[in-house]
Amino acid sequence: MTKRNLQLWLSYIVILLPMSYGVVNYAALPAKMAIHFNLDNQPNGMAAKLLVVVGFPIMMMAFQLICVGVTRLNANHKAPAPRFEQMIIWIVPVLSSVIYATTISYSLGHQLDIWRIAVSLIAFIFMAIGNYLPTISANQYAQMHRGGHTIRPMIWRRVRYWLGYTLVGGGILLLLSIVTTAWVSVSLMGIIVAALVIMSLYGTLARN
Repeated sequence: MTKRNLQLWLSYIVILLPMSYGVVNYAALPAKMAIHFNLDNQPNGMAAKLLVVVGFPIMMMAFQLICVGVTRLNANHKAPAPRFEQMIIWIVPVLSSVIYATTISYSLGHQLDIWRIAVSLIAFIFMAIGNYLPTISANQYAQMHRGGHTIRPMIWRRVRYWLGYTLVGGGILLLLSIVTTAWVSVSLMGIIVAALVIMSLYGTLARN
């Protein structure tokens, strides 16, 4: 078994393993469970217990299979970016595990600060992507875009580090923002996303 295949199997286990937490506590969970919250940490979306305990991990497993399939197609037919692709494999399992455990724990009556957990999770994902993004070459970046047009290596060397620094720095700022208010975090995420879009457009329009 290759290292990549081992990581894939481990990622599936990470997605499904937390389901044991929900199954063991199934009787203690309410018939309707909170699955969405507003910025005041108040639930504003509910779902049936069985759908959350069993359906959510299955849904995330299907989503992981789609992500892995797209990644493999990209690697086989375009330009592979091994280190970045290995990191992408773990985004869904980490998201799934944290969201599932938080949902079950909240429904069992534990006091949790949902928005701080959510912001922290987004921050760590930003930092992980930002750390690995500079490992993608100009050719790999161009091949990931429809049409496979070339991009000047000098331009991409600048853009990839701008994107990487923005993601890592933005992630750090998001972590710091959890000591303030939810609106500060939301505003900061909006600024980060806007900056990323502008940088990506610059990299795309600066092709030969």
